[in-house]
Amino acid sequence: MSVTFTLRLEQLDGTQAALAGGKGASLGELVHAGVRVPPAFVLLRQAFDTFMSEADPKGDVAAWVESLDAGERHVSDTARDITDLLSDAPLPAEVESALLAAFDELGASRVSVRSSATCEDGTAAAWAGQLDTYLNVDRENLVAKVRACWMSIFRGPALAYGAAHGYGAGEFGVAVVVQQMVPSEVSGIGFSVHPVTQEPELGLIEACFGQGEAIVSGAIAPDQYVVELKARRIVQNERGQQQKGLFLEADAQEPVWRDLGARGGEPKLDDDRVLEYAALLEQIEAHYGHPVDTEWALSDGVFHLLQARPITTLAAEYQETIIDDAEPWAPMVRRPLTLFEASLVGHWMDVDHMGRDFGVHVDRYLAVQDAAGMLNLYGSVPQFEAAIAGMKRIEIEERDRMLQFLRHAHEVYEDGFARVEGGEPFADLEEACDYFMEVGRNTTGLPVWALFAVEALQVEDPEVVELAEGLRARSLYTPIAHRMVDPLVVEKARALGFSKPERAPELTTWSEMTEGGLDLPTFERRLERLEAGDRLIYQVTESGETVRFVAETEYLLMRLAGQRQVVPPDDPDRVSGQAAWPGVHRGRARVILSSDPAGYTVDDGDVLVSIQSNPGLMPLLRHAGAIVTDDGGIACHAGIICRELKIPTIIGTGRATSTIRDGDLVEVDATHQVVRILERASDAQ
Repeated sequence: MSVTFTLRLEQLDGTQAALAGGKGASLGELVHAGVRVPPAFVLLRQAFDTFMSEADPKGDVAAWVESLDAGERHVSDTARDITDLLSDAPLPAEVESALLAAFDELGASRVSVRSSATCEDGTAAAWAGQLDTYLNVDRENLVAKVRACWMSIFRGPALAYGAAHGYGAGEFGVAVVVQQMVPSEVSGIGFSVHPVTQEPELGLIEACFGQGEAIVSGAIAPDQYVVELKARRIVQNERGQQQKGLFLEADAQEPVWRDLGARGGEPKLDDDRVLEYAALLEQIEAHYGHPVDTEWALSDGVFHLLQARPITTLAAEYQETIIDDAEPWAPMVRRPLTLFEASLVGHWMDVDHMGRDFGVHVDRYLAVQDAAGMLNLYGSVPQFEAAIAGMKRIEIEERDRMLQFLRHAHEVYEDGFARVEGGEPFADLEEACDYFMEVGRNTTGLPVWALFAVEALQVEDPEVVELAEGLRARSLYTPIAHRMVDPLVVEKARALGFSKPERAPELTTWSEMTEGGLDLPTFERRLERLEAGDRLIYQVTESGETVRFVAETEYLLMRLAGQRQVVPPDDPDRVSGQAAWPGVHRGRARVILSSDPAGYTVDDGDVLVSIQSNPGLMPLLRHAGAIVTDDGGIACHAGIICRELKIPTIIGTGRATSTIRDGDLVEVDATHQVVRILERASDAQ
């Protein structure tokens, strides 16, 4: 029985990834979606399997990859052994014949040859940039490029990526898309949901001059357009300073880089074109039934779709209204607090405590836990502004009262310090919490608001500032909470029969414990979510307090920060860029100026700093705690990979490798899109 080795795109659809690979099946589905796709055919997985059965009749490759997936072999050894075995193996004659016949039928003088792994572009893993693509290929070089695409799944980075995502040997297979080249004037990508902030109503479009490989390789900083899709409204437009572009040349085997000069700073798309592509994004998402990540080329004034795949990094709850946004939230502090401690902070800021003494009325309060386990605390912006206005009034009209408050706060601190050091116990949890709130509002809340007031007034008041800063520098609420309050919470949880009472402060609030609002089943359900790695969101609004555990919070923190793009500041100890995946990580910098990982090592938790987010660095990315690059946009290959691995990543800084030195201690705060150099390597020696 004859075997079919090739099919045209119109003969394929999204259900045939096992046959045509993720890319081939998706391109077939795009044809059925009614959008313009350059003509193409797919060399199916049967061709790859036929090659493997002839080149590796004993099945050594499958056994080696299975051992790698199980952690029994090293990536570099596996890649070397596979290359040695397969390097001289020819394409089977029947496969080569079918390939060339399909090329002749396509009628294109030049094509792109694109790997299409049968395990890529799914909902769990994109395999972005791990397998090879070749552009501007003619008939003479077609067979060699197809063979190179097959072999690319066995290179070190791809093997490392597959091992990281748990793919066994039997799941590896490569189809190849052979597609008519489109001489792109402008190219780019488009997400139907913003991939970082995950705002479902917003799409993201990136654009560059020339071929889109310049974007996905991370080699340039593209233009970015954030678009409200249904409203057809551009809400943000950031111009990339593209220094070079990748263009087709009639006599070149591959596209060539050209310097763009001043042209690189010009807009890549006008507003009408941006909104035209936004409409296509909405159409494609509606056809697929899920958010999509697309690639496109603009040629002769027409958009050509080159790819559509699921966005693999969206949180399960990204469409849900998790945070009450009836009023905007203002960031306050980020602290290592438990849920119980956070609920106490909310109470000592309310009208009965801060409001009674200082006129600060804050009864809308939010705490969001990040990947590092820290709680990010927020207050209501209108209440925040009203509180500052109240403290400004005291500073202007009753300065002696302000000084009296601050001096009394120092007395409260001294008493609290003595009590903590002496280990003086409380009669019960209620007494401990009352004392905690007294200390908190005086030694933490008051000085913060006083400093806000002085800063807002832009006045010189060294006495107020000295008293307030003296309190801020010596926080008491953490030792009181940890040493004197939490043990009483644990004791009360043990009396309830809770299975792990030592975890109780992470799972319950002040009002629940003091007003009897928490039952044992709720305790146990929350513990189950906590131990599954979920993160806490605690809110106090007009309707009361809510406690929720969710799978991810980084995108929510990005939304709250209002961060999608920033301009790098001129600061020798700070580097800013764009978050490809949010979060905060502190570690030693490992500066790598090559796209080849050979000869480099990255220890677990190091911060990988590179020129580009190149997928060839995948063996090192698996160990990195964070990534920082000079170049790249949100859609670059490793930007996608870092979102899958959930590694805090800042891209497009323009100067990370020239500012950060190997061995520097750095803090990558991707939520606020800044890298802080905390300690220079030379200073630590």
